[in-house]
Amino acid sequence: MWKNYFKVSIRNLFKRKLYTGINILGLTIAIVSFLTISLYIFHELSYDQMYADAERIYKFNQEFVAGGDGEIVATTPSSLVPVIMEEIPEVEISTLVFDLSIFSSVMVDAGEGNQEESKFAFADGNFFKVFDFEMLSGNPNLVLAEPNQLVLTESTAKRYFGNPLEASGKSLKIDGKEYVVTGVMVDFPSNSHLDFDFIASFKSHRHGINPEWSPSNYYTYAKLIPNTDLDEFSDKLDGIVEKYMGESMRSYGFSTRFLFQPVSSIHLGEGKVLQGIKPAADIKYLYIFGIVAVLLIFIGIINYVNLATAEATERNKEVGLRKVMGAGRLQLFGQFISESLILTLSGIVLSLLLLYLMADYFENLSGVPLQLDLLFSPGGIAVIMGLFLIIGFLSGTYPALILSGMEPMKALGNQTKIGGGAWIRKGLVVFQFFISIGLLVATLIVKQQLEYMQSVNLGYEREEVVALSYHYNMRETIGGLKNELLRTGSAQSVSLAADMPIFIKAGYKIFPGGDNQKEMNITGYSVDPDLIRTLGINIIAGEDFSGNELSRAEAYQQQVEHSVILNEAAVKELGWTVEEAVGKKLDFGEEPTFVKAVVGDFYFNSLHHQVGPLAIMVDPDQANVILAKLPKGNPATYLANMEGIWKTLVPERPFNYKFIDQEYAKMYRSEQKIGTIFSVFSAIAIFIACMGLFGLVSYVALRRTREISIRKVLGASSVDVLKVLSSDFFSLLGVSAVLAAAFGIWFSREWLEGFAYKTQISPWIYILAILSVSAISLLTIGYRTLKVYIQNPVETLKDE
Repeated sequence: MWKNYFKVSIRNLFKRKLYTGINILGLTIAIVSFLTISLYIFHELSYDQMYADAERIYKFNQEFVAGGDGEIVATTPSSLVPVIMEEIPEVEISTLVFDLSIFSSVMVDAGEGNQEESKFAFADGNFFKVFDFEMLSGNPNLVLAEPNQLVLTESTAKRYFGNPLEASGKSLKIDGKEYVVTGVMVDFPSNSHLDFDFIASFKSHRHGINPEWSPSNYYTYAKLIPNTDLDEFSDKLDGIVEKYMGESMRSYGFSTRFLFQPVSSIHLGEGKVLQGIKPAADIKYLYIFGIVAVLLIFIGIINYVNLATAEATERNKEVGLRKVMGAGRLQLFGQFISESLILTLSGIVLSLLLLYLMADYFENLSGVPLQLDLLFSPGGIAVIMGLFLIIGFLSGTYPALILSGMEPMKALGNQTKIGGGAWIRKGLVVFQFFISIGLLVATLIVKQQLEYMQSVNLGYEREEVVALSYHYNMRETIGGLKNELLRTGSAQSVSLAADMPIFIKAGYKIFPGGDNQKEMNITGYSVDPDLIRTLGINIIAGEDFSGNELSRAEAYQQQVEHSVILNEAAVKELGWTVEEAVGKKLDFGEEPTFVKAVVGDFYFNSLHHQVGPLAIMVDPDQANVILAKLPKGNPATYLANMEGIWKTLVPERPFNYKFIDQEYAKMYRSEQKIGTIFSVFSAIAIFIACMGLFGLVSYVALRRTREISIRKVLGASSVDVLKVLSSDFFSLLGVSAVLAAAFGIWFSREWLEGFAYKTQISPWIYILAILSVSAISLLTIGYRTLKVYIQNPVETLKDE
């Protein structure tokens, strides 16, 4: 029986090529969108779950609290690892990682010249006992056990040695120090928060484990024994803080504690943790994308229902004839459900093919690879089968009930009225366009915030300022390099800094006037005396480190005097006015420090965060970048001159540069990707909705063909006919617009809540979204109206 259903269904589908093509296209687009979003969400949720005993692996963070405010950093003192191994029996094994790329790149020489690399880390000998990545060569228990040992990822070994399996035993010179390759591991997967190309043994690290418990930049992990009582474990960590840091806390008036989190929660649970290895994702975006995926499926189903319902008026004679020939309602129901299942199956097959073809495009768009092999796993096959049955039956049930319920005589006489479903069809169209306009509104809101972030005044000059890599080995030549860049006019001003002004991270505590009861957390920015001039930062009170009347030697001498420049936020939190702050004493380290100037607040982090207290201090030894302000004109010319000077004075290091404004734009890549993804899926929703609208207009046109013919005979123009067919629709669009506006208000609040600095949403966003969808819809209606209008009225009215 079902075989016959499918044979007849295929024959009928080929007869109605237009409706069949539109239905398959709508379902294919909806399904491929659903599967794409599902794979993206699965990738984000699967972070750091590939390790054996992943549920027992924890990462340690450190929370600092002072003055009632606290912050959590992803790093800990290096001394934490040996202490928890020795004093907490629940720790089965722990490991320590130092990510050098936070501070600087390294120069790698394989015998064919230096190459700059950034993904370099140190790890102790337990690293591969905690994280059991596959080793292509080398014993994981021994590859990081001794000094000057190095593990490469597969792709890195291939770059340097050709065959990764032949890399072990060979040597690389890194920053002038020779390392022996003792192992090659598979590349870190994209869903791991760890991401390095080189891992050197921790015993090679020049600082080693610091016995002090001051804040450090080390990442600590531990695998706990099975069935550990986490509350008891937390109490023991608090005991370690008291034992080793209690006296310091009480002396300096701050508190701290170590927090721990499952390694699998780092990617989606570390949004408020600073200094992570990889930027954390926001789980609320996954919820939004999940909702969008389900809504797109429903839009595809609604599109099918509207088209099938509209088509029902053309199939009434077929139904009547089948009933006269003895077909029962159940048989007809099975027939029409078969057609729905065939269309759904076609959509799924085409969507899988389309997924394969667009996988690279989506990876470029989102930065996330589509793991297509998951679709053919048992879970993936179950999802696809579920989609097949859900879409097939949800799409086909309502039209099948309508068609199979027609009375044969009325059907043969073309007297059937598909009543009772008008409100359902209109409600479905309202829902479709609510989603379409809503997604477009969300897209425009995201884009307006992105435009605001790109155009906002950061408080310093970011255009035509380049950052060059600086290494501590360049200390002897940096003076000559700066002088030559200035002498030749290749740069207007040059300065050393710990990092670009958008990536300032170092944290300190200060005590105004030496009063330990008035401590304050502050971000520190280590620079040389020329930084303020190079970036054009506005000085409100006091004078620059290199004040106009001072010579260069005097300017550098101020480093010994420990003067700092504070921003307005720091002065305000200290309770001073801008004028009285200049000359004030601060305890800032071991020596007394004096406030030399106050600058206007500038953004030294993402606009997600408020501008906090900042201290700018002269300490060139902490520099990692050279900042150079280019003269007005052609940047390429000045950069070429810079490169020539660089190769003459620093031949051992490659000339690499980054524009600050471009790096600032990259800070919001995730938001830009979200905006692009919203754009794509809002366009998809509008496209599918317009196909559903085409179905509804077709239905209306078929039901009112005689009326339209009479109007045409009486002199009605095509515009008059358009008004007749579109009047009901625009009332539906009005309802959709109201609902979408309410959604937009809610979405703007949710989206902008994550930004400390946000744009004012213009009402034109809602107007533009509604007008855009209205215009596209009007074109759809116009096309169908023209098709009805050009029909010869004689053909329609000849039986009247």
